[in-house]
Amino acid sequence: MAYVQTQRAPSQGLRITGGEFSAYNVVAEFPDLRTARGAIDALSRATIEADSISLLGPAAEEAAGQTQTGAADTKIARYLSSRVGTGAIAGALAGAVTGLLIGAIAGGVVGADVSAGMLLAVMLFGAVGFGAIGGFLAGLSSLQMAEPRELTFHDARGRALVGVHSEDPEDIDLAEQVLEQQNPLGMYRVRPDGTPV
Repeated sequence: MAYVQTQRAPSQGLRITGGEFSAYNVVAEFPDLRTARGAIDALSRATIEADSISLLGPAAEEAAGQTQTGAADTKIARYLSSRVGTGAIAGALAGAVTGLLIGAIAGGVVGADVSAGMLLAVMLFGAVGFGAIGGFLAGLSSLQMAEPRELTFHDARGRALVGVHSEDPEDIDLAEQVLEQQNPLGMYRVRPDGTPV
C-alpha cells in the first residue's frame, strides 16, 4: 500500500494520507528508494514484522503505479540469486567444517580408522548437504518479501518514507533506533490520524 505525503495549510501542519495508521507509528524520510530499501532490510533484520512496514511518499506512489515491471523484476531476480548463492556458500563452509569435526571425533574419540579419503568424503557430503540447505533457507527468507520491499527495486525518483506501524510502543521504539542508524533525512512519530506527534 502506498501512502501519499500531502502539504496542508501551515496551521494544520504535515499529514500523511492514504491509509489507516496503528496506535503507534514512526516514519523516516530517505532521499530515494535504494536507501529506503536499506532501511527496510535493517528493520527486517531487527525482527520488525514485514506487515508492520510501509513505503510512503512520491517515489513509492510512482513505483506502485508502474505497469512495466521488467527492469524491477530483473533486479529482484539478481537480488534473490545473490542471496541464494551467499546462503549456499555459507552452508557449504559450515557443512565442510562439520564434516571435518565429525571425522575428527570419529577418529579421535571413537577410535575409528579414518583415512584421508574417508575424511574428504564426509566433508564433501557435509558441504553439499549444508550448502543446499543454506541456499534453500536464504532463498525462502528472501521470497517472503513484502510489497514495500519489492517497490524499492523500481526506477522511481523522489524521496521515500519508510513507516513502521504497531499497536505495541516497544516495536516503535526499536524501529526508531534502527531507522536512526540508517541516517534518514528526517524522522518523526505519527498519530493514528496521520499527523506528527
